[in-house]
Amino acid sequence: MRTPVPSHDDHSDAGSEHETPPVLVVAHRGASGVAPENTVAAIRAAAREGADFVEVDVVLTRDGVPVLFHDNTLVRTTDVTTVFPDRAPWQPGDFTLAELRQLDAGSWFADSFAGERIPTLAEALTALDEYGMGLWAELKGANRHPDFVPAVTEVLRTTPGGWLTAPDRHRRFVATSFYFDPLAKFAAEIDHAVPLGGIVESVPDDDTLRQVGGWMDFFIPNFRRLRPGDLVRIRAAGMRPAFWCPNHPAAVASLAAQGATAVIQNYPGPARAVLDGRPAFPAQTVVVERVEDGPADGAGDTADSGRYAVLRNLTGEPVDLGGWFVRDDPGVRLPIAPGVTIPARGILEVHAGPGPDSGRDSESDGGGDGARGGQQDGRPGGTARYFAEPSGAGFARGRNSVALHRPDGVVVDVAADDPTA
Repeated sequence: MRTPVPSHDDHSDAGSEHETPPVLVVAHRGASGVAPENTVAAIRAAAREGADFVEVDVVLTRDGVPVLFHDNTLVRTTDVTTVFPDRAPWQPGDFTLAELRQLDAGSWFADSFAGERIPTLAEALTALDEYGMGLWAELKGANRHPDFVPAVTEVLRTTPGGWLTAPDRHRRFVATSFYFDPLAKFAAEIDHAVPLGGIVESVPDDDTLRQVGGWMDFFIPNFRRLRPGDLVRIRAAGMRPAFWCPNHPAAVASLAAQGATAVIQNYPGPARAVLDGRPAFPAQTVVVERVEDGPADGAGDTADSGRYAVLRNLTGEPVDLGGWFVRDDPGVRLPIAPGVTIPARGILEVHAGPGPDSGRDSESDGGGDGARGGQQDGRPGGTARYFAEPSGAGFARGRNSVALHRPDGVVVDVAADDPTA
């Protein structure tokens, strides 16, 4: 493990005579920007990228087994509608572990992850122990299932690694939840053996902070809702500030400078680089300059009226982007077809869905062989537009981060609306 959780005794405020502890990098659902979320593959990727901890979401199966899963339904990240077409609304708690084992939880992210399964909490703990990383467990099912707390506690007590008993357990495990009552119940069940963290959208008033500060160790707001003075107020209430999900490197640097204790985010590699004083993305040739609201000027009757990514070529030569792709958080992917280039020092707008002339032959349109209907449309001033198909419905709708990937999946840039919010 790279960096342990600082205890209250270890922690010092900025400006004291003691050195401030390093900012922890917590991989959100694993390294979910480069691997399918809440899988062993994402845990493995987080280890490669230098994360200190992995944050996972824990729910119960119908037969009472704690597993890793985030959404209220299995539809977005598995093939459940194909395997079990008659089991709508496909909630994870309606399926046994044996049934969940039949689902592919990797192909939705990339073909290279085909066959990845939904792991049990015990399997995740074993992987974390193997790779030397700590656990941030969001108790997502705690408010849904009356047997959740004892079931999770039993796994933590019986899985090797001393998650509730080792002398350094408070440095290896943090339990979190949006729901404070179930979190308090869990804390009582484990006799407050590990640090606790309350997750919120925004920082509440001082009275509420003082109330939860009596038993919580971390307070974890959405970094985009941060207001001036919030970090000071969290610390004044006796808690350590952590934030989700500052994926843009500038956001990581800004929060670290303000005194954040931890950043929970999808791209632990760039975050680790920034915190270590290294470039987040060395030797860049193409970047995501911004994400815009569509349709673009002159796009006419494009099927996409949502958002699109604006890429810029930093070099003096055209760059072939065939096989590259743009992906948002939580995972809508816009593939770029072979033969698509971005002009020297120019711009390429990458749109979701078909363009205004979808009936044209893609090869004559600049899309190249294998474009699957995608089109590249030249515009004056070194700007081009590309319309990715199949449609990436809802791309960047939540105004979260957008990343640019090479064909091998490596992230070469991350953009966000307001990276230093």
